[in-house]
This record gives sequence, C-alpha cells and structure tokens, in this order.
Amino acid sequence: MSSTQTTMPNPACKGKTSTVRASEFAKSTFNPIRSIVDSMKLNPHPDKHMIALSIGDPTIFGNLKPHETIIEAIQKSISSMLYNGYAPTPGYKDARQAVADYYTISEAPVTSEDVILCSGCSHALDLCISAIASRGQNILMPRPGFSIYRTLATGYGVNTKPYNLLPERGWEADLVHMESQIDKNTAAIVVNNPSNPCGSVYDKTHLLDILALAERHSLPIIADEIYDFFVFKGETFYPLATLSKNVPILTCSGLTKR
Repeated sequence: MSSTQTTMPNPACKGKTSTVRASEFAKSTFNPIRSIVDSMKLNPHPDKHMIALSIGDPTIFGNLKPHETIIEAIQKSISSMLYNGYAPTPGYKDARQAVADYYTISEAPVTSEDVILCSGCSHALDLCISAIASRGQNILMPRPGFSIYRTLATGYGVNTKPYNLLPERGWEADLVHMESQIDKNTAAIVVNNPSNPCGSVYDKTHLLDILALAERHSLPIIADEIYDFFVFKGETFYPLATLSKNVPILTCSGLTKR
C-alpha cells in the first residue's frame, strides 16, 4: 500500500519528532488484492463454522501439511552446516541444477546457469520486469489478469498496457488487440498460462500465434506459468519456452502451487 510519510522520535532532539518521507517508489506501489484482503473484518455467524475462501492458502488452516520428505530434506540441509551462510545471488548451484533437471526437456534443455532462485514467483516477476523494462517504457499484460503485474511495474515507473482476453474463445488472447497495443516503448509481453483468474489453458496453436507476434516485433515474453501443475485431465499444458528458439522467454514458476 502507498504511504506518504512516517513520523518517528528523533533521539538527538528530546521531545521532538522527525518526518521520514516515503520514496516515490513506495508512494507509487499499490497492491489492490492486499488492500482488500488485509482490510477485511468479518464477524462469523456464532452458530456456523466459517469457510474462508479469500486468500486461498490451505496451509493456514492445516489442510495441506508438508510431506515428510520435505521436512527431512530441510532438517538434513540445516544439520549439514553447509548451507547456513550467505548463498550465491542466484541460489546454490545444486539447488538450481535440481530445478533445471525438473524442467529440462529435449525441445528446451535447461542448465543450472539458466535458473535464478527467487523468493516466490512474484519476486521472479519483479526481477524480470526490472531487468527488461526501463522507466517510461511499457509492458503488455492480460485483461482480466493478475494485478501484481501492474503493482510491480508501476513502482519502477514502467507503464502497463492491457490486451483483452476473449471469453467466447476460452479466454484466449485477442491477438489483434495485443498487436495494436505495441508501440516503440513496449519492452515485453506478459503471458499468463494457465490463466489466473480465468483458468484457461492455451493450446499449442494459440501459443505459436503469440510467439509469432512477439517475434515479428522483436519482443521478449515474460511467461507466468506458476499454475502449470493445475491442469485438469483432457487439457495439455505446453511450456512456452519449448515452442520457440527465436523469442527470448523468461519463465516464472514456483513451489507454492505444487
């Protein structure tokens, strides 16, 4: 949430306070989801058990306990005394290699040098946006879409331009509208597949059409694929990076949706 200033005691001047002004980054950063969720104050029915559907985190209510294998691996890592110091900036190489081994396929081989470990997928998106787009440039994002794209971009002075998703076509991207939004200041296209909040899973033909558009305009794609594990039977998820060797693709995923 945005803030303008904070008042705090000044130890050098007894009884006086100093005003610490918020940075432009802080004042321009606003997360609408957190604004709503954090301000919710509900009074549950006294005779009924409330089922919370707001933030969607089952671990809070004890419904999704970590597997014993995970707990044992963490305990072993800590007791080994090998990973208690400052880690390399992109993460420990063996951990990055494990991610690479999990994601690599013949069409798109991945090595540890291709992997950067982040504090969640939102941090990965933040890193991608800040690395690709400069102040005054813009990125294209889906509409409807996850609000975090705009939240992250705005803090860096990067504009966002929405491209429509078509409900009558299973929430596919409106490629005509997407292309009309591209201008000389466009730095990247965000593609969220599977989609949040629409739940759509793009077929290979549609993904190839998106890639052809990006290649035509020499634009990289930030692929938010955090929901790649949430695909129902009858649907096939195609990692975007497996479908092109010409378009630069920064894939963002994570463990939270596993």
